[in-house]
Amino acid sequence: EDLSDYVFNNNGFSGTSAATPLISGVAALLLSANPQLTARDIQQILAVSSRQFDQADPDLATNGAGFRVSHNTGFGVPDAGEAVRLARTWPTQAPVTRASFETADPAEIPDDGLRLLITGDGIPAELASIQTLPAWGPHADSPTPRVPLVWVGYGTNYTGISLTNKAALIQRGGGPFATSITLAAQAGARFAVVYNFATNSDPNSAPGGEQLIPMGNTDYVPIPAIFIRHLAGEALRAVFDTNTSAQAQIRLNSTNLAFVATNSLCVQNVGLRVLTDHPLRGDLRITLVSPAGTKSILQRYNGDTNAGPVNWTYWSRLHWGETSAGTWNVQVSDEAEGATGKVLGLELILEGTAILDVDHDGLDDAWEVLKLGSLAQGPQDDPDRDGARNFREWLTGGNPVVAENLPPNLDLSRWNATIWRLSWPASPYYDYQVLAGTNVSELQPAGVVPGKFPQAEWFSAPGARQFYQLRVIPR
Repeated sequence: EDLSDYVFNNNGFSGTSAATPLISGVAALLLSANPQLTARDIQQILAVSSRQFDQADPDLATNGAGFRVSHNTGFGVPDAGEAVRLARTWPTQAPVTRASFETADPAEIPDDGLRLLITGDGIPAELASIQTLPAWGPHADSPTPRVPLVWVGYGTNYTGISLTNKAALIQRGGGPFATSITLAAQAGARFAVVYNFATNSDPNSAPGGEQLIPMGNTDYVPIPAIFIRHLAGEALRAVFDTNTSAQAQIRLNSTNLAFVATNSLCVQNVGLRVLTDHPLRGDLRITLVSPAGTKSILQRYNGDTNAGPVNWTYWSRLHWGETSAGTWNVQVSDEAEGATGKVLGLELILEGTAILDVDHDGLDDAWEVLKLGSLAQGPQDDPDRDGARNFREWLTGGNPVVAENLPPNLDLSRWNATIWRLSWPASPYYDYQVLAGTNVSELQPAGVVPGKFPQAEWFSAPGARQFYQLRVIPR
């Protein structure tokens, strides 16, 4: 209702239209604090100072350098105050170098590769492999477990139903796709199969029956979900009602290629140049997985009816801070029926700073020996327990064995006419007890705040004007 908080009287806006001017303003603020910063410096400071606030985002993952990243929200929401603090002392970064690796061996892309497979005794041939379309959220790039399907009607009421180690079979028509799929996940479902309703009397709405339609607005559903035709759904309902041996699995048939990178770069940007002869590029899903296991979804199934990609380079920053060394895997799949094509060539492009990195952890070995005494630790370790991981300490010129933000410095600011905000540098390894009172010699416990890096906060009761004290409690 508040249109992402960008509200002026009765008008508001959101999305990239709102994000762009906001981030541009933060970038200008950083340059005012340090005019020597480059565009690359600004990007890195924004990423380092960002935090993820939506912990329920199913796409949220930790990359090899310890950054929490998501295709939905990138590196999170930048903290302008933290960003300015970093900008004032930001060290000069090493120059960027580039390495590339190519393959030019044509490879067929299996047509209509996203399938619902049904196994068990006496399964009809027409149900053994069922055509599907994907939801926008989690995807079965790797096969799901084989589990029984449980029919849950419209998926609006799961009272008394446990879907632990099972999957939900949902009939379309009970409301938004995302609601039914999310409720199935909350009941324990491993994945969801939504099938079309029989008919649709509204000519302005999506068709029913044997039509396959994309399930929109499903970016944040917590489990993989697919859409199938009406008759297939009803047939599955009948089979799983009586056949105790029947099991279902989502499997993706794809073309898989790999690049082995032997150089040692601390990665900043990763590009993948893709050449295909496919007549419908919207049918294709293209993913890239780094040696650290971080996945970049470069393209997902969509409505683009142009050919290709004929010669297109996709870029990702989700691998920032990871090592370039190791095997990079590319998966290309076709998720719609009819149009077929081949991968004609791929080029993996790695941009980053060249480092000596014998242990392939993304940290410069000379810095590790100088600051940590050995190569035993990795980029995600935090020996001084101040919340700043080793990669951040290396990047920002910090000391990984000296806690730089403890003990905390308190900041007390007016939040609004009646509430005060108490904030301080914090570490996830500590809890913080707030004491308050009008008599400084007789302060009483007011609450305990779990530590979060880089800052924790506490809000006073409305109208309270008093003294505050903070006590640090190691976990």
